[in-house]
Parts: sequence; structure tokens; C-alpha cells
Amino acid sequence: MTSADNLRAFKREGRIVVVGASLAGLRAAEALRDEGFTGSLTMIGDELGEPYDRPPLSKQVLTGWVPAGGTTLPRRRGIDAKWLLGVPASRLDLATNHVRLA
Repeated sequence: MTSADNLRAFKREGRIVVVGASLAGLRAAEALRDEGFTGSLTMIGDELGEPYDRPPLSKQVLTGWVPAGGTTLPRRRGIDAKWLLGVPASRLDLATNHVRLA
């Protein structure tokens, strides 16, 4: 099998875990899907909710201009991911390729 074949197989059947369910994590997941990754995608975040826009939270939600639910980040595309929220990642085990959760 060539390296190109391996890459195609990984894009179809691989597994990627994104630690950090924030703007950067969301955009990374969208970029993976844009580049043709169709394998398993898991998003891990220590907060209970999906990514939200922080500046309006501190300026507009606290003053009552925007409801808290109005701060969800816009999606550029669907990412078809499993979300593990409210549990921080505590360690990356390189020997087993596992992310340890708190």
C-alpha cells in the first residue's frame, strides 16, 4: 500500500479527537471535513455547552441585550462529530494513542 493509499484509507476510516471545543476546535473540525475527512470525529471540551462566542457573552449578555443562547458560534458546515462536553482532557498517552479524561 502506498502512502497515498494510506492517506485515503485514513480519511475514510480514521479517527480524530479534537481537544478543545472552542472556536479553534470547531474551525479545525470544519477544516477536516472540508478536506475530505469522513472518519470518526470526536470533540472534547471541559465546558458543558458547545462552542460559543465569548465577547458578546461578557458585553451583551450581562447587560441583557442578547440572550445567552444567542452566543452560539455560527457553523460553516456540519461536522458530524461526537461531542464529549463537561469533561476536561487530562493527558495524552502517546504509547496507546488515547486521550485521558479527568
